[in-house]
Amino acid sequence: MAHSQSWQPANPTYYDVLQVERHATPERVRTAYRRLAQKYHPDKMPGNANAVRAMSAINAAYAVLSDAERRAEHDRWIQRAERPSRPMPLASGHESAWTFFNPVTGWPWYLLFGTMLLALGTIVTALYLTAMPARATAVAPALAHTAQPCQPSGTADCRKP
Repeated sequence: MAHSQSWQPANPTYYDVLQVERHATPERVRTAYRRLAQKYHPDKMPGNANAVRAMSAINAAYAVLSDAERRAEHDRWIQRAERPSRPMPLASGHESAWTFFNPVTGWPWYLLFGTMLLALGTIVTALYLTAMPARATAVAPALAHTAQPCQPSGTADCRKP
């Protein structure tokens, strides 16, 4: 008979790992631990990395569920996780989408705004510099007297002073 895979929650609890009910007795927890430890022990599956991970999870679950104080703390954690922290909005949720993170990029709003502002400033500067005519640079006063135009004096060449 094939074992059907039962539905597992998104965040499995230690009860899910040991495959016991939440109200299971300490004896039932110990029995489940021994059964799973025999099944997934790495010595029974040499070279299987999943067996090592499974045994690690089984040991952690048993360590918590076998201690009454830690088990009670785990039960409180489950209750907090199952209880919604606030009511879910009835609308599509757009009113809170832009409060801090942009849902499209995942960037914080201030980083997205700063990047957009920098890009816009770069584009405007590039357009301004290409649209404005180049200004003639002033000739340095020390070089002004050396810049004399050639005077044609009837000869074919124009000599520089």
